[in-house]
Parts: sequence; C-alpha cells; structure tokens
Amino acid sequence: MRTLLKTFGRMFRRHATRLISIMLMVLVSVGFTAGIGMSTDKMIYSLSDHYFAENVSDVILMNTEGAFSAESVAALGERYGEENVLLGGMLEFEVKDGKADVSGTQVAFTNVPDGMVRVYLFSCDAPEEVTQNTLTPVDDFGAEEGGIRVYAERATAQFAEQDTTKPYTMSATITQHATELEYEYEMMGQKIPVTLEGDFTITLSVEQTYTMAGTLLNPLHFATRDDVSYADDPASDDENDMLPLAAIYYVFGDTLVDDTVLPHIKGTGTVYGQTVEIDETAGEEDAQQVNVSSSELLNQIYITLPERDDYVLFSAEYDDYVDGEVDAIRALLSSDTVATPEEGSGSETLAAESDVADTVEALTLHENFGFEAFREYGNKIASIGYVLMVVFLFVTILVVLSTMTRLLDEERGQIACLMTLGYSPFRIILKYLLFALIGTLIGGAGAYFAGLGLARIIYVNFEWNYTLPAYTPHISFTFYLITFAVILVATLAATAIAGFKLTRQEPADLLRPKTPKAGKKVFLERIPLIWNRLSFKYKSTMRNVLRFMMRFLMTVVSVACSTALVLAGLAVLDCCLFQDIGGEAMITISVIILVFAALLNFVVTYTLTNINISERERELATLMVLGYYDGEVAGYIYREIYITSAIGILFGIPLGTLLCLFVFEIMGFGSIPGISWFVWVCAPILSVIFTILVTLILRHKIVSIDMNESLKAIE
Repeated sequence: MRTLLKTFGRMFRRHATRLISIMLMVLVSVGFTAGIGMSTDKMIYSLSDHYFAENVSDVILMNTEGAFSAESVAALGERYGEENVLLGGMLEFEVKDGKADVSGTQVAFTNVPDGMVRVYLFSCDAPEEVTQNTLTPVDDFGAEEGGIRVYAERATAQFAEQDTTKPYTMSATITQHATELEYEYEMMGQKIPVTLEGDFTITLSVEQTYTMAGTLLNPLHFATRDDVSYADDPASDDENDMLPLAAIYYVFGDTLVDDTVLPHIKGTGTVYGQTVEIDETAGEEDAQQVNVSSSELLNQIYITLPERDDYVLFSAEYDDYVDGEVDAIRALLSSDTVATPEEGSGSETLAAESDVADTVEALTLHENFGFEAFREYGNKIASIGYVLMVVFLFVTILVVLSTMTRLLDEERGQIACLMTLGYSPFRIILKYLLFALIGTLIGGAGAYFAGLGLARIIYVNFEWNYTLPAYTPHISFTFYLITFAVILVATLAATAIAGFKLTRQEPADLLRPKTPKAGKKVFLERIPLIWNRLSFKYKSTMRNVLRFMMRFLMTVVSVACSTALVLAGLAVLDCCLFQDIGGEAMITISVIILVFAALLNFVVTYTLTNINISERERELATLMVLGYYDGEVAGYIYREIYITSAIGILFGIPLGTLLCLFVFEIMGFGSIPGISWFVWVCAPILSVIFTILVTLILRHKIVSIDMNESLKAIE
C-alpha cells in the first residue's frame, strides 16, 4: 500500500497540469449548467415566496355584465371562508386627448395620461384595509382627509411620475332618455303641472375633483414596463397582443362621484293636442344630486384558495388545483343572479335574471402579465440550459476521457511494475480512478459555488424589468446533480474500462513502448495538385495531423462544439443589443453564454494541445538535438494546432447555426437571417484568438523540454 501511495503521489506531481485541466473543464461545464438551472428555480421560488408573502389572489372573478350580487359573494364566502373572499371592482377605458367613454358615459379628465387607463375600486376606506394583494405604500403626498382620495401605481419605466401640483378632475356627461316628462305648462297666464308625452333627452353635466393621496406598489403589477390591459391591440394580428397600460389608479371608499347639477332638457312633447319644444336648463329648484357609489361597480371578486400552502406556485399540481377550483366556482355561480344597469336608468341599477356563470371570467395568475412573463423567462432560461447542457457535457466528457485515456497510456510502465509486484488490477486502477475522482470532485465543488453566483447574477439583472421579489433561500440541486453525475460516471467508467484493458496485457508487453502507428499515405497524397505544392515541413505536419485519426477527430469535434457555443452566444447578444429583442435580462444571459463558451473553448484547446505536447516530448527533444531553433520546434506543433483548430472552426459554423435555430425556437425570438453579418465573422475570429493565446502560453513548455531526460525513455 505504501508503494501504491508513493506512486499515487508521484502521479499527482507529474500530471498536475492534467489534474487542473480536468478541474477546469468540470468547473466551467457544470458551473454554467448548474447556474442556469439554479437561476430558473430561484426565479420560480422567489416568485412563489412573493405570492405567499403578499397574499396574492389565486383567482380573480370578473363580471362582464355588472356588479356581483350579495348572494354570489355569500356563496363564495361560505365555500372558501369570508376572509379569503374580497369584493372589488375594475374599470378599463382608453383616454384620447383627455376624453374617454366609460361604460357609455362620456368623461373628460385633467392630469390623466392618454392611453389605456385602469382603475381599481375598493369599498374599504384605505389601502391598508385591503386583505388580498397587499398594497405597499411607496409615497405619501400628504393629501388632506375628507374628499375623494386617489392613489396611483408607483412611477416606473412605463408609468409616469405623478404630478401632485395639478388637480385631478373629471367632467362627465350623463345622458338619460324619457318618453314622459313632468312639466309646468303655461295656460291662461297660469302654470299648470302636466305630463308631456314625447321624446326627451336629459343631460347631467357632472364635475368632480379628486385628490392624489400617494402611490402604491400592487404585487399584481411588479413589472416595471410592458404591463398590458385586457383590450386587444387592433394594430396586431395576434389575438393575444393587448394594448399597454398608460396608468393605474386606486379609489377607496363608497363614493366615487358626489355633485349637485342642473339638468338640461331637450326634446318635443305633446299636451292637450299642443306641441311643446323644450331646450332649457332646469332652475335651482330642480337641481339633482348625482351620487355614484362604488358598490354599483364592484365587478371583481378576489379569492385566496385555502389549500394553496400545499403547492409551489405554477407547479403542475398547483395549476391542477386552481383549474379544479375554477370549475367548482362556475358550478357554484351557475344559478345566481346579477345586477345589471338598465339603459336610461342613469346611476340606478335593476336586478336582471342572468346566469352568472356565463358572464363571469375567471382570471388566474397565468393571465397576470407580471407573474406569467416572469415565469416564462424562467422557462426560457431552463430550456436554453437544457440545450446548452448537452453541448457542454459532450465537450467536457470528450476532453476528460481523452485526458484520462492518454494518461493511462503514458503510465504503461508504472502499471507493468505494479503488476510485477503482485498488485491486483483493481488496486492498480484504483489510483487512476482516485485521480479522476479527485479532479472531478474538486471541479464539481467549485462548479456548485460558481453556479450559485451565476444564478444570483442572472436573477439580479431582471431588476431592469421587475421590482424583484426577495431572493429566495431555496436551493435546487437538479441541474447541478444531473450534469455533475453524468460527467463523474462517464469519467470513472472510461478510466476503469481503459485501465482494465491495459491490465489484461502481460507486464512484459506493457514495459515495451507502445508500437507506433504504422505510417501510411494520407488522402492529400492522392491529390498531386495539392500535395506536390506543399513544402516538406507541411507534408510532415499533414501526415502527423491525419495519421492519428481518433486524436484528430476528437480535437476537431471539441473545437467545433466550442465554436458553435461562441456563435450561439454572439447571435443571442446581437438580437438583444442591435435588434432590440429580448430585453436587458436576456442580454445578461447571452453575455454569460458567451463568456462560458469562450472559457470552454480556451480550456478545450489548452488541454488537448498540452496533452499533444506531453505525448511528443521525445519527438520534440530529437528536433532540438538535430539543431532546430526554438521557433522551428514550436512551429512544428503550432502548425498542427492551427490546422486542426481551423478545421474544427469550419465545422463549428454550421453546427453553431443549428444550435442558434434551437435557441431561437426556445426563446421565441430571433432568426438565422436576422443575425448580423459581423457575428459570423467574430465567432471564428474569437476561436482563432483563443488558439493563438494557447500556443503563446504553451510555448515555454515546448522550448524548455529537457532533451536529456526526454531521450532517456525506454526504446
């Protein structure tokens, strides 16, 4: 055992560079995929924590025909508990030049922006009394108590900052139609009360001033841009495209409008066979009190489902639970009645028999822009991670397997000596398994922390688009364990297989140098037009490149995959930066893809080149003995590296194109024709730069080869 430990220690010192290469390959590959996967879980769990902390409603019922009846509210309260059912209201209308049509009434506003405006109504008196969708105060403008107080959604990249120096006023024209009119008809110098029959229009011009009391943050609107209305965008062919919201306001209390107005009457009627034309404003004695109550407009019910603590938001189980409850709610309301306004009744309402289930829309959090968009971002990141994980894993496994296989070939003499001393094949191979295991474990441990940091970077960069929920302490190991386990198992299995293959040979055979591969013509020699034009050094280079076909293919495939990743990262970055697609968060992700692809490209080239140099130290020492200068000896290796890398880069372009197709399909934006021309140029140039950097770094290793030690090897 002591002998085995000594050889184990010497192996670590002698192959420290290879150990570091394995660690770096695992660190880059597993760190990237783990970080992408962790960021997805962080987003979902942070959103889920936010959903619980702010008591966000699971279902919002919206009555499209009017206010909900007391019977509907009572029935839902009995099923879910009164504390889990909140009555509210919501109006949406489009403001143009300060005017809008609100439920058939023409309204003029001041200090209200043009565009789609949403107004939330609550019968409670203050924001802190809202029990669901906790409204967090952002600014208190110190408005005086008494009067109708209004709050606004906080200023964001989408919603403008509120100007408290300007009054918020509303001018509304309420029009009523009547076929009968009580009128004082003048006859014989006296006014006689009569009833005119005809067609009359009664116009009530209402003026109402509101006070801006402050701004709020509604957890249903934590996106800082692109919040949409429920109105279809007429300029789009996609039925799912909605008009953006221009402002959101919150009104509390029972009174929305409280004004005394003088009706203006216009029309023609008959009395006693006489025709009477009327176009006049009533006198003070006929003034009407117009009072609009929020109770007439409470067309929403917010429901918190009682068993939701058993689920993670947006999980398959949660969605099934919500869908089942929505069906139950529809069944519960199927025989209820709803109050709907009757034409010409003004602010009064009449009870109309109606099947409430047919007039109610059930909105889940999938219909909420902020929640659904955040979830979609998480899914897109996960999908990108799955695609790139395959490429990263393939390249990493390929290079690590190559490293361990070539290490075993170099250790043939050591293995033969241990076999001669009586060590079993398992005990001999164990040290190589430990070598691979330690390198993979160290790289994997670093990859875990790299993944945590990467997930935090990705998450924080979503603050461009959202008022981010608190970063969850929940940690998911799914991506990390998958990638790390695959690399670990593949590495150990390949090491064991290669080791047992060697130990089946006789020690005497292992003590002899491995028989060099027989030389043979390469395919270029069969093309005289090319071959005859090559100088001797390039003919030698081409023979060396193509003689070891497995090594050549492994290098080409590794460089091609790395180049494809660089191209994909640049393509996504191009879409985000220069085509204004995807948003700031996707820019960060594309930069991360590019950085890790570049690191992988560099580590792959470095590792394979370093192995190539280590295998050919005697060959390079021979050239030095023959009088070759340092530059000529280095060039002997460089030419092979450049040729192999160039071929890998050429294959990497079409492979990268295919990878871009997958990524664009997953993200839902971008196209191959839309990629800027310079991306196709930059991707191969970056790969060439990485190759040149590797050759510069390894030049010292080439020129510092000890000729005496290298040539002492067994013949």
